Amino acid sequence: MAPNCYFYKDYLTTMKFLLTSVFAVALAFSLQAQDVSVDKKLGAENALLVEKEIGIYQHDSLYKLINTVGHKLVSRLTSNPFEFKFFLADSPEPNAFALPGGYVYVTRGILLLIQTEDELAGIMAHEITHVTERHSVKQMKKGRIGGILQIPGNIINAVTGTRLGNIINTPIGWGSQAFVSSYSRGHEKDADSYGAKLAALAGYNPNALADALERLSKGIEIITGTKEKKNYFSDHPLTSSRIADLRKANANIRSDSSHYAGSTEDFQEKFNGLCFGPNPRQGVFMDSLFIHPEIGFSWMIPKGWKTANKPTAVGTYTEKGDAVAVLSVTETKKTVSEIGEEVKNNALKSNAVILQSARDTTINSNKAYLMRLRDAERSDVFLEVMWIDLKGTVFQLAGVFTPPNRKIVHEALCSFRKSLPDELSMVNQLELQIVHSQKSESISQLSERTSNKLNVTLTALINDLKQDATLDENRVVKIIRGVPYQVH
Repeated sequence: MAPNCYFYKDYLTTMKFLLTSVFAVALAFSLQAQDVSVDKKLGAENALLVEKEIGIYQHDSLYKLINTVGHKLVSRLTSNPFEFKFFLADSPEPNAFALPGGYVYVTRGILLLIQTEDELAGIMAHEITHVTERHSVKQMKKGRIGGILQIPGNIINAVTGTRLGNIINTPIGWGSQAFVSSYSRGHEKDADSYGAKLAALAGYNPNALADALERLSKGIEIITGTKEKKNYFSDHPLTSSRIADLRKANANIRSDSSHYAGSTEDFQEKFNGLCFGPNPRQGVFMDSLFIHPEIGFSWMIPKGWKTANKPTAVGTYTEKGDAVAVLSVTETKKTVSEIGEEVKNNALKSNAVILQSARDTTINSNKAYLMRLRDAERSDVFLEVMWIDLKGTVFQLAGVFTPPNRKIVHEALCSFRKSLPDELSMVNQLELQIVHSQKSESISQLSERTSNKLNVTLTALINDLKQDATLDENRVVKIIRGVPYQVH
């Protein structure tokens, strides 16, 4: 992908958190539960989903920062039955969210917009309040739970067997959206109010959350080109009246003066090297070519198809949802033939599918096993599964499609291969870097001098500046640069 700021808009609109399935499974016993064991169980199970669906971003100074702020806030709680854990989620979407039981996440995407430790504390205190007030469990008791739309024909779910079960779980989210249950207005108001008081008790500015929300709202408007109408942090309603309410309610709250967060410059320095946009460590799309520099494979997807990339799998699907293809790594030491024969035997025992063919083959000089099946109930829904051995690792590719998409799905699956050196050298990472301004320099002049990839409007926003600002000498400024990706 060419290094520019516009892909960020795509990620804001396409990336969704998939954190609902365990909520639904646990609903039956949680409706009557009164103790916090329900929260702890839900949190632990959903934390595993977050790791699989989003990933945890590794950045030593920011990990230390988030944990320091989080535990400082938690230490001022008057009552706390939970063991809080704080994480930096590997998502470019500006977001923060909490799971029951004490799991609090801040995405790397929102850190771009934060100016001070007080703002970070305001955001985290809000999320901590959702946990301590048990808002998620209370919403479940009211039946406010999101759902998952199934893939076309739901053919994969119909096939029995452990190996096919692994394939089932991968594609479900690609052509669908799953949502965390929304908080009520009352719960949001409580999280704002109690969170501000908690932040103040820990020595932070209780109005800082309002400052962060206002900047976030402007950022969404700039990036999407429209005024933000739906959400903040994916599941929190954001309105101008809410910001006004925050400022009014917090006007008389005084913070504990014992807190000292250091200078804004010291705070911003901690963000140096933060990945911006898609993380190449999970692979990147460059037009229709997906390149995974860490593993060393490339995969060509059909032009115009939608895409999704997660730590555990990468997928592509049509706008209509009548075709989907997913690639993932297997977790077995078996050969492609052994895997294929095992799946074939399971398929032969199933009444839900009709096995059309299954055989060993070679794909781009790599050993492979190819299987084709049809849905027994819907004659227009087909499944093609392929296992390929690349440098001793077995990858599985699964496609579900209707007849018009048969050829294009097959060609996509067969395009999987080892990456070429020229392809790997094209992979760049966009990262946040801290630079210092020259005397009387404009944002435009600084951007040109430092090869900043963001436009003037976004650069001004993330630095809390006016677009026509004249900068003082040696002012700390956040920019985005493209650097060659280094394989870990």
